[in-house]
This record gives sequence, C-alpha cells and structure tokens, in this order.
Amino acid sequence: MMGQLPPFEEREAYGGFFPALWQTWLAACFRPAKFFESVGNSQNLTPALFFGVLVGWVGDFVGQLWSVLFQAPLFISFRIHQPWVGKEEVAMQLGWLVALGLLGWLFALLNILLLGLLFHLFLLLFGGAKQGLVTTLRVVAYAHAPALFLAIPCLGPCVAVIWGLVLDIIGLATAHRTEKWRSALAVLAPVVVCLLCLVGGAMIAAFVSQNQKVP
Repeated sequence: MMGQLPPFEEREAYGGFFPALWQTWLAACFRPAKFFESVGNSQNLTPALFFGVLVGWVGDFVGQLWSVLFQAPLFISFRIHQPWVGKEEVAMQLGWLVALGLLGWLFALLNILLLGLLFHLFLLLFGGAKQGLVTTLRVVAYAHAPALFLAIPCLGPCVAVIWGLVLDIIGLATAHRTEKWRSALAVLAPVVVCLLCLVGGAMIAAFVSQNQKVP
C-alpha cells in the first residue's frame, strides 16, 4: 500500500526518482511525525543512506561554491592592490571546493554513520532503543533533509543544524516507538559532551599558554 514507506522507497508510485526525492524532502522537513512512522516500517538501509548522502553532498558543495563566489571580488581586490595577499586563502577555498565535489559523498556518509552510532549508543543508555541500529541509521539519514539549507548563505548552516537535530529527536522517538524525552536526551547529550570537551580543551590550552609566558 502506498504510503507505508518513504516516497524515496516507492519511487514508481510517485512518478520516478526526482518527484520521489522531492516528496521525501518535503515530508521529512515539514511532516516529520507522519513521515518517520514510515521510516520505521523497513530495515532497508540503502535507499535511506542514498537520500541522506545525496542531500548532504549537494548542500555542502553548493554552500562552499557560494562562499567562493561571494569572496571572489575581495580576492580580486587584494590581487590588484596587494598581489602578495590572498593567495593562500584562494587556494584553500578552491581546494576544499574540489574535495567536496569529489569526496563530499564520503564525508556525508561518514557523518550519517558516526552520528547514527553515537545516537543509538545514547538511546540504549536512556532505554529508548526499541528497534535496532538500522532503524536509527535510517532516521539519521532521512533527518539529513535540512542539509540542503547549507546551500543558503549566512543563516543556512544554522538552520540546517538546528532543524536536523529537531528531526533526529522526532524521528528517533517515532521510529523507535519511544518517548520524546528519551530521544531528546540521546541526541542532545552527545552535543553537550562535545561542547564541554571543546570548552575544557580551550581552557586547558589557555592555561598552558599563560603559564608558558610567565618567566
């Protein structure tokens, strides 16, 4: 029956690859509660990973492309007035753009797999993992839908990250048939741990640097 799976997994019923891709993106972003119910109805990981990798790859690449285009006038100005300035920055921007074009799919895939493993570990810790790891990975892959907002300059990355985390919380609770507070802890706890590690590392680095300056 149509609707039992995400549109991307019923492409023929939705008119082909691109219509199914678009309907999946819309449903994941704007109708997450109903959409992630269908995500939990299958253990087929391949189409979910394909979707998540594709939107993540495109979003990252287009976002980096915009960054290069927006900074191009500044680099040109530097080259005219101060020819020795800006060469390294141009090389780094173009190098990263080429890397995303060639290997962006791999970065997106590793991101989905690592986040999925991390979220599932914490979901187990908080007693919310009613289904297996494959379900969690499917949720994380489809929750990558807002990664397309990375293509929007300035606010796009913030929207993509925050919206993606919200979809992770809704998706894990829905697909695992568990309480939202459990999925929220599973998603937010790793974020808090990472932030604490960054703050702690910065404080230690500052302390060491300060002591080295003291004669």
